[in-house]
Amino acid sequence: MVGNEIQLNRQSGMPIYHQIVTQLTFMIESGDLEAGSILPSARLLADNLRVNRNTVARAYAELRELGLVEARGRGGTAVAETGPDEPGFPARDRARTILGAAVAECLDLGLTAAEIQMIASTLAVRAEENQLKICFVECNADRAGYFADEFEERLGLRVKPLVLGEFEALDEPADLVLTTFFHLAAVRGLWDRQTTEVVGIVVAPHIRTLVRIASLPRDRTVGIYYTTDDQAASIRDSLVQSGITNIRVLTGAADTDLTGIDLAVVPSEMPDLASRLEGRVEVIEFGNVLDDASLRMVTEVVADMQAAKQRARTV
Repeated sequence: MVGNEIQLNRQSGMPIYHQIVTQLTFMIESGDLEAGSILPSARLLADNLRVNRNTVARAYAELRELGLVEARGRGGTAVAETGPDEPGFPARDRARTILGAAVAECLDLGLTAAEIQMIASTLAVRAEENQLKICFVECNADRAGYFADEFEERLGLRVKPLVLGEFEALDEPADLVLTTFFHLAAVRGLWDRQTTEVVGIVVAPHIRTLVRIASLPRDRTVGIYYTTDDQAASIRDSLVQSGITNIRVLTGAADTDLTGIDLAVVPSEMPDLASRLEGRVEVIEFGNVLDDASLRMVTEVVADMQAAKQRARTV
């Protein structure tokens, strides 16, 4: 039974719900729990682990967000179909290899599984506390993921994408929150400014996009797709400044939607839409890039925050 395989360490400092998530994730990814397996109800597992039912319910909710389990109504909660292409799988596979070797050495030293778990949990919690927690908030999942990935590459640190309106700040503790100026006021109202730094950054159209738009004949009818209001304003401004006034907002990709359209402007984070339009209408992907000054500013903020954490550890 699942409940008998989950071992909770109440002295580790790691939240109980997170311990449940971590261990069930391992069982699912290692194949111990196969796709379609029905998990015990939140009440049953809570009784078995002697924890509050809400703790298990929160763990199940996080597993659903990760795409590892799915609710089946009266059928309960079941393990979802997953595979090696799912986000996080390669990293966790590598982690299991590293930790597997370390665990084997610890067993050779005479430590028990419970002792190894306690040490590993304590070290993991301390290491996580020492890491900067950074989020990027946008009102669209594609844009949030795109810019979070850009900052990850530039900063060399994990940046978690969050979609405005789809999370509670209390559940997303962060040292630094990044967002576009368009959403800055709303995002600043979500976190405690005493403990979380909220920084607005500038995104701008890619120069290649502007060059292509500037070369368009002025009599062309341009249809634009967009995913956010600030993106719509950016695209419209670029077209109007180029002298193009025949602009239509497009909401679909059917032939009727494209009637009379000479060219479609598609956000770069919507490649599936661009491929659906290919061969039917000329397409320009409207790419946005991070402003260099914003990148330098965020890099400096991160360096200052890392230095502060280092000083706090040595006090």
